[in-house]
Amino acid sequence: RLQDIKIIKADLDNTSAVLLRFHDGYVIKVNQKHPPVRQNFSCAHEIGHALLSELQLYLTEDIEYRTLNPQTPRVRERLCDIAATELLMPEYVFGEYLSGFGISVHSIERLANIFNVSKQAAAFRIAEVSPEPCLALLWQPWPKNKPKGLRLVKRTGKGINSQNRVNYMPKHNLVKPPSTLHEAYKASSATKSFRNFKIDNTVKRLSVESKGYGYGENRYVISLAFLNNE
Repeated sequence: RLQDIKIIKADLDNTSAVLLRFHDGYVIKVNQKHPPVRQNFSCAHEIGHALLSELQLYLTEDIEYRTLNPQTPRVRERLCDIAATELLMPEYVFGEYLSGFGISVHSIERLANIFNVSKQAAAFRIAEVSPEPCLALLWQPWPKNKPKGLRLVKRTGKGINSQNRVNYMPKHNLVKPPSTLHEAYKASSATKSFRNFKIDNTVKRLSVESKGYGYGENRYVISLAFLNNE
């Protein structure tokens, strides 16, 4: 049944996508108002739900919605995100392109364009598959109405502790100007710097590359921190 999944674009208000199950297959409705890269990930995420359903790993309803509903089991959603990432950016293929481009913030946009994903997704995938241990960090203005600085909102990568969680944490989660992060936020070029990261009971100074993306209220900064470059 996974070989005949139909995808329909529709107006879904605030819902990203809907997975419909029928006796002869699946239909995915995706929000036509969302950017193409978000539609791609939403579709891939729902395919993950269909796969879990076919494998009977979860008892599922006939209709599932991709929203930020806190009632949705987080483990299932995480598995579907992993499936979507592997479907859109297969580890081996992505790694081959990454090796050719080099592990740098300058590769993020090129990889995002090739795999038709968001720049954030491409950056996080770099941190996941890179042979050189690194972290990807997403910074956004905070608070949005009158920003006082750039706040860390997500991080991922190979700085892992025994509980399989990212163990490296920037010493400051809210960075106020002036800083190289703000230089990257305001400019179109990337910046290089060293930042302090906490790990266990110590502080390490890591090499960091940062670059700003997006426009206006949707502007943000992505950093790559290299764990072996102190």
